[in-house]
Amino acid sequence: MQVIFNEKGDHSLMQPVAMALGTFDGIHKGHQALIGRLKEIKRRYGYTIMVYTFKQHPLSCLPPRKAPPQVMNLNKKILEFHRMGVDILVLNNFDDEFARTTPQEFIRKHLLEKYDVRFIVVGYNYRFGYNGSGDTQLLIQMGKEMGFEVVVVPPVKVEGKVVSSSLIRETIQQGDVAKAWQYLGRPYSINGQIVRGAGRGKTLGYPTANLDIGSKNIVIPKFGVYLTRCNLDGQWLWGVTNVGQNPTFEQSGLHIETFLLNYHSGKLYGKRTRLYFLRYIREERRFSSKQELVHQIECDVAVAKNLIYKRCKV
Repeated sequence: MQVIFNEKGDHSLMQPVAMALGTFDGIHKGHQALIGRLKEIKRRYGYTIMVYTFKQHPLSCLPPRKAPPQVMNLNKKILEFHRMGVDILVLNNFDDEFARTTPQEFIRKHLLEKYDVRFIVVGYNYRFGYNGSGDTQLLIQMGKEMGFEVVVVPPVKVEGKVVSSSLIRETIQQGDVAKAWQYLGRPYSINGQIVRGAGRGKTLGYPTANLDIGSKNIVIPKFGVYLTRCNLDGQWLWGVTNVGQNPTFEQSGLHIETFLLNYHSGKLYGKRTRLYFLRYIREERRFSSKQELVHQIECDVAVAKNLIYKRCKV
């Protein structure tokens, strides 16, 4: 897949293309349906398939800052589009000038003058142009006038709910990562670097890998304990992860600490990994003593192992 960071907005391609438009945060099952339609068009016509989107959420340039936390960071988004078979990914800057573009200017100036557009594929609720004034009906009308076909993909539902990035954010923030997995088609994940922590886990008999995610504007799961997995040095490892502020030790800030069930030796500091959230186990809470905390960790590990057993048995 060719990735174009279209900083100056001057990328062009004069060969027939079918393109998908949208923000694509999370690349959930609804987005996957769009890419599926693009691939159908490619099989039928042989056109190059392109995703035309933005490096940042369009709301990020509007004051006050209204950009929601992201379900997927840019690096992961690029990897997913590559995995799905997209030919070209065009990443544009969404700035104040772009935000003032009318729907007509967007289609003419940014798309038709730069690309030989044969198909545009969008979701049922797609909006474009200044203040989101353009909708799918306008896009269909413009397609008839300007010579391109428009495919509007209907909503994808899971158990009666329309899958959307906002629904997934809400679900993760409520701790229901198993449901988010259904909406995404893959477990929700966070990546970062393993750093040195306070070292309390080791003294309690449960050493943890502490994940530093930096200052990324990403969705943080509800504070609590989760069954997780990660890949380190090519090995898949099960984990029991606490997301929160360690109230027992009166800490502040965000801490993502994982006790790795099947990791026995080796230095982890400085390694980067992606942590996949599979199931919510319990809420985070304060314990009156270290002994009470250790007992609860033992229970958490037992619950996690039982979940792993059931999962592997299936």
